[in-house]
Amino acid sequence: MPEQDYRGTVALITGGSDGIGADTARQMAARGAAVAVNFHTGEGKAKELVDTIVAAGGKAIAVGADVTDAEQVAAMVAETVTRLGPIDVLVLNATGLYGRDVPFLPFAQVSWSYLERTVTRQMQSLFFPLQTVLPAMIERGSGSVVAVGAALSRTPSAGLLAISMAKAALEALVKSLAREVGPMGVRVNGVGPGFILSAATAEAPEFLVQAAAERAALRRNGVPADVASAITYLASPQASYLTGSYVLVDGGTAMV
Repeated sequence: MPEQDYRGTVALITGGSDGIGADTARQMAARGAAVAVNFHTGEGKAKELVDTIVAAGGKAIAVGADVTDAEQVAAMVAETVTRLGPIDVLVLNATGLYGRDVPFLPFAQVSWSYLERTVTRQMQSLFFPLQTVLPAMIERGSGSVVAVGAALSRTPSAGLLAISMAKAALEALVKSLAREVGPMGVRVNGVGPGFILSAATAEAPEFLVQAAAERAALRRNGVPADVASAITYLASPQASYLTGSYVLVDGGTAMV
């Protein structure tokens, strides 16, 4: 398969300062995309990433915004369009949640406020960027969206009820939206990472890390670049007949 060609395209990557988002920015920029790296708290990492991309001959900017805030998202999108041009690719990697926001809790200890906050912030992180970016894509008759979920949408884990529900909602949104905007020339796909070695899992106990690797058919843990490669393919012209797909990037753990 030919290498994905992003020359002449603009990609906005939410949560792009670290992990999966950062590797996606690197891969797309290396293939010719002008990349807007969104950050919320990781301004230093975002600017360092942008400097690295520019030094390698690419084009990138850092754009700050809390993706759960509609006004900040609107400002982020406006800045991206002004500085880089119309957005061709939207990667929804930010979740509005952090590792500390996703504790292991038995159902009896899950409060309604915690459940509501978890699902709501996940939905806001998708809804506001989509509502801001999609109209222009629809007007042009082209565009590609990739949402980053989790394998938990297919294989929920005991103790992770709230986040499993949030990721299942993300998968449903991908499929519903793909059905709606496909006739208008816009593709919407998703990826569901399994256990990925990143900042989000850095505090996971060693036994859990080893168990995840043993459950995978490939007998290893995933890394952010594994997921970024799937995103980069799905958003590219080489995947022009793929929409409504939800690709598990889990080393063959779930096999569904």
